[in-house]
Amino acid sequence: MNKTVLPGSLGGSIAIMPSKSASHRAVMMAALASSETTLDPIQLSRDIRATLSCAQSLGLTGLPQISDSTSTGFSSVTLRGKAPVRGGLRTLDCGESGSTLRFFIPLALDGCGPVRLVGQGRLMQRPLDLYEQLFVPRGIIWHQDEHSLTVDGELKSGEYALRGDVSSQFITGLLLALPRLSGDSVLRITTPLESRAYVELTRNAQAAFGVHSRWTDGGQTLIIPGNQKAVSPGKLRVESDWSHAAFYLVAGCIGRKPVTLTGLDLASAQGDRGIVNILRKMGADIREEGGNLTAYPSALHGEVIDCSQVPDLVPVLSVAMAAAKGESRVANAARLRIKESDRLAAMHKALTAAGADVTELDDGLIIRGGKTLHAATVDGCNDHRIVMAMAVASTIADGPLTLTDAEATSKSAPAFWQEFASLGGQTA
Repeated sequence: MNKTVLPGSLGGSIAIMPSKSASHRAVMMAALASSETTLDPIQLSRDIRATLSCAQSLGLTGLPQISDSTSTGFSSVTLRGKAPVRGGLRTLDCGESGSTLRFFIPLALDGCGPVRLVGQGRLMQRPLDLYEQLFVPRGIIWHQDEHSLTVDGELKSGEYALRGDVSSQFITGLLLALPRLSGDSVLRITTPLESRAYVELTRNAQAAFGVHSRWTDGGQTLIIPGNQKAVSPGKLRVESDWSHAAFYLVAGCIGRKPVTLTGLDLASAQGDRGIVNILRKMGADIREEGGNLTAYPSALHGEVIDCSQVPDLVPVLSVAMAAAKGESRVANAARLRIKESDRLAAMHKALTAAGADVTELDDGLIIRGGKTLHAATVDGCNDHRIVMAMAVASTIADGPLTLTDAEATSKSAPAFWQEFASLGGQTA
């Protein structure tokens, strides 16, 4: 689906949706707990629906009970965990969700029979070899083709070593599975850990269910006691999404009207909370007012930003850089080439199509900003973050931007276009 976004500033107030990253982890822990858990609020994006579906398909939980949240306008989900049943082949459809795929692979090694994991889009092309290298020498059956991965066997406790410059989703997958095993385990990170905040999100979610691990070796080794049982807190609130908030903070800074964001935890462990300091480093006027956060129109300037800990911010940060005076650089972002799209190539292509001066690097972008964008047709690359970033880019355009794959926003933010319109965004 194409959507044409007309030039103009966003302005007003918006309640930020529940965090997708926190929702994934909350669903996983609720599925692993034997008693009932209600998650409220939760945003039922395509990715979160995939995680709910896979929990049921693996046999960890029954049919989720879904209702409208009584107070937030989002949804409420109730889950009750159960023991999986031994039997034939179980198939898990992970949609396009890398988190879902990588979180469930270690849990699928439950000794209850083979599990086939499938996905859509580019999902099954995303790297899984780190798991293969860990599991196959331990006797796990691993068969991967272009469209699916089939695993069989039983995960054992012990010591696992993996690099820190890969997706934190691998670490989370092991963190979810290892505490359930009979013995203690050690997870050793052999290089500096990138995206540490996402690992801490996992540990925080586990702690809410009474499951614990501890860092040693200067934060490079996790000690994971075995025989831990997830105990439901009964009801769990999912915090608001800083990754999503970033789009509206940038919109307020580069537009002509302030944008106020409500519902955010200003002390959140989410790494993408770093967007506030990044934008302030670029000259943004962002103020905390009454527990809310307001981004005011600002004269941004170019900066070099290390994005190794905040890769999901790169698409919308690139838009902020296109609006900023002078030269900016996105650095240490090579992992973006294996997301829903090659996000470095996608943002280079999208911004260049609209008249920005962008150079693509192996691990980032150089953006010489301060130019008004012009009317263009922009390839959304079936990537929710590319589409949302370029919708925000309409703020600095003097003509309409026609975005392909506009429906991709439903992957993480099914209400994005309604939010956009509520802040004054216009589409044709």
